[in-house]
Amino acid sequence: MLEPMNSLDAGLLMMESPATPMHIGGVQILSIPLGEGSDYVRKVRQQVLKVPANAAPFNYKLASGAGPLGLPMWEVLPQVDLTEHVFHHALPWPGGERELFALVSRLNSGPLNRSKPLWEQHLIEGLSGRRWATFMRIHHALMDGARGVELTKQTTSRDARTRNVPPYWGVRFGKPDAPSGRAGADEQGADEPGPDWWERQGRLGREGFATLAELRKAFGRLIESYRHPTDDGLKPLYVAPECMFNGKLTPRREVAVVQLDLERIKRLAQASEATVNEVVLAACSGALRRYLLARDALPDKPLVASMPIAMARTGAGAGGNAVIPGLVSLATHIADPAERLQAVRGSSQHVKELYRDLASQVALSIYLGVTGVPFLLAQIAGQPERVHAQTLVISNVRGPGERRYVNGAELLAAYPMSVLAPGQGMNITVISHGERLDVAVLVCPSLVPAPQEIADAIAASVTELEHALAPRRRAACKSAQTTKTDRRGPRPNQRRSR
Repeated sequence: MLEPMNSLDAGLLMMESPATPMHIGGVQILSIPLGEGSDYVRKVRQQVLKVPANAAPFNYKLASGAGPLGLPMWEVLPQVDLTEHVFHHALPWPGGERELFALVSRLNSGPLNRSKPLWEQHLIEGLSGRRWATFMRIHHALMDGARGVELTKQTTSRDARTRNVPPYWGVRFGKPDAPSGRAGADEQGADEPGPDWWERQGRLGREGFATLAELRKAFGRLIESYRHPTDDGLKPLYVAPECMFNGKLTPRREVAVVQLDLERIKRLAQASEATVNEVVLAACSGALRRYLLARDALPDKPLVASMPIAMARTGAGAGGNAVIPGLVSLATHIADPAERLQAVRGSSQHVKELYRDLASQVALSIYLGVTGVPFLLAQIAGQPERVHAQTLVISNVRGPGERRYVNGAELLAAYPMSVLAPGQGMNITVISHGERLDVAVLVCPSLVPAPQEIADAIAASVTELEHALAPRRRAACKSAQTTKTDRRGPRPNQRRSR
C-alpha cells in the first residue's frame, strides 16, 4: 500500500545529502527503578522488541518511483524487523554526560538508511548515578516537533506505578480532529446539502478577493521592513549577516545541553511583558553574542533566528509537518540585555502578527512559496550557504507540565534535536518538562567548535537578564504594593489627607 506525502515533507527528503541529514531526534535520561539490577537495559530491549511496529509513521518506507505531481510516496509495510532499528550500547565506566553525548553525537552523524523505515532507537546503559538513556532519531519528513511531543506524552505516564507503557512505535495516532478555524472553515458536513453552482462561484470569488487582500497587506509589510528597518520591527528577508555559523556543512554533528529553571524564565517574561519564548530567544541571543565576541567574530548586523510556528494539523496522515518559519531579529548588536530583550520581543510580535493576517491557507502558501524562491534557487545551484535567510533555527516546544515516568523509570531530562539546514551550522531546540527547560545545541563542529560554551552561556544569559531587569521588577512590585494599599485604604495609624 502507498501513501502520499505533502510538498514540505517531500522537500525535506529532496534537501537531504550526506552532509545535511534531515532527521530529528532526542535524548532521554531516566532513572533505573528501585529493585532493578545491572541487566535492566538489556531487559528493556527484550521487552520492547516484542511490540510490533505496524503503525504509522514507523512502518513507512520510502517507495521507489514517484506519485502525483512527481512527489515521492511512502510504502506502508505490514511488518518491520525491529532488530534493524533498536540497538543497545554501553558507555565506558564511569559514564557521565560527556561520554553520553559523545556517543550520541557519533550516532547522530550521517543520514538514515533509506532502504528501511527512517528511524532508529538506541538504548544506552552505564550512566552514573543509577541512570540510563535513550536516543531516538527519525526523519523529519515523518514527524515534526509538535508530533514528537505528543509521542512523548503517549509513551510516558504521570504515575510511577504505571506499567506496559508502549515504546514509540507502539503508539497508534488517531486521525486528526475535524478541521476548524482557518484550516477548514469552509468544509461541509457529510449530511449537509452542498451549495449550488452560483453559490459556489460567489464563495470562490469572495475567497479570492480576501486572499488578494491578505497578500497585498503581507507583502506591503515586507516592503516596509526593507524601507524602514528597525531593531524591534518585522525582520526583512535575506538580510542575515555573514557569520562563522554559516558555511558548507560536513556530516559530523555534535550536541551540547543545558537545563534551565522554567520559573525563572516565567518571572523574566512577566517583568518584561514578554512571552516565555521571547525570553528564551533573548537568552540564546546573549549566549551567541558572548560566544562570538570571545572569538572576535560578532557581525555588526544582528543575527536572525528562524522561529518555527505551529499550525493547525489537517488531513488524515499520522506523520509529517505542520509548522511554518518566522524570522526574528536576535538583536545581537545591542549590548544592554534588557534593551536586547525588548528588540527581540518586538520582532517576534511583528512576525506573529504577519502570519495572523494571512488567514487563508492559500494566501499563506503563496507567501511562503514566493519568499522561499531565492533559497530554492541557491539550493538548486548547489550554493545554499550563499543565501542568508537566517543565521540559525531556535525552536521552543511546550512539553508535558508534570513529572513523567517510563514504566517506573523517572524521566530526568529530555533533550530534543532538530536538523541543520544547508549552510547553517547550528540549531537550538528547547522543550519544557515540568519545572525545567531542556535545551540542546546541535552544531556542525567544523563550523561551530566547542558548543558546550554556547549551552553554558545560555544559562549565564538568564542570570544576566535577571540583573538587568531587577530595577524594573522592583518598581513593578512597589507599584503593585502601592495599588494594593490604596485599595485597602489608609492604615489605622495613618491620617487621611484632606
